[in-house]
Amino acid sequence: LRVVNHDMVNAFALPGGQVIILRGLLDEANGPDEVAGVLAHEIGHVAHRDPTRLMLRAAGSAGLLSLILGDVTGGTLIAIAGDQLMQASYTRDAEANADAFAFQLMTDTGISSDGLADFFTRIAKITDGVPEFLSSHPLSADRAARAYANAELEKSSGVALTPALSASDWTELKGICGSDS
Repeated sequence: LRVVNHDMVNAFALPGGQVIILRGLLDEANGPDEVAGVLAHEIGHVAHRDPTRLMLRAAGSAGLLSLILGDVTGGTLIAIAGDQLMQASYTRDAEANADAFAFQLMTDTGISSDGLADFFTRIAKITDGVPEFLSSHPLSADRAARAYANAELEKSSGVALTPALSASDWTELKGICGSDS
C-alpha cells in the first residue's frame, strides 16, 4: 500500500498486489470509513487479480483486433475503440465484484458500509452523466444503493461496528503527504 502525493481523488490496484491511494482521496473523504471502504474495494481487485487479468486481456484483445483489421490507416483507432467497448463490460463486472468483496470485508471487520455508500453518492454527482455501457464502472448511484443496503444488513444483524480509525489517527493519515487538511 502506498500513498502518493497527488490531488486526484482516486485509488487503484496494480499487478503484483500493489494498492495506490492518491492524496486527493484523503483530502476529499469525509472520514476514515470512506477511505476504508475504498481500500477494501481495491483489496478486492487484488484478491481477484483484476489488474493482472485486465492487463493480459487488454494485450490479447488489442493484438487480436490488430490482426483482424490489419495495420492500415485508421485500423489502429478502430482496434482501440473496439477494445475499449469490450473492456468496459469486463471492468464493470470486476468493479461490481470488488464492491461485493469490500462490503463483506467491511462487515467482517466491523466497519460500517455507510461510509462507502456516502462516498459513492458524492461520486455519482460527478460520474453518472456518462452512459453505463461506455463506462468502466457501474453507475455510482447503483453502487451507493448496494452499499447502503449492506449497511442496513450490518445494523439489523447486530454486527458490532466501530470507526476505521480514531480521530487522531485520521488526522495523521490525512497529513501523510504533508497537507494541513
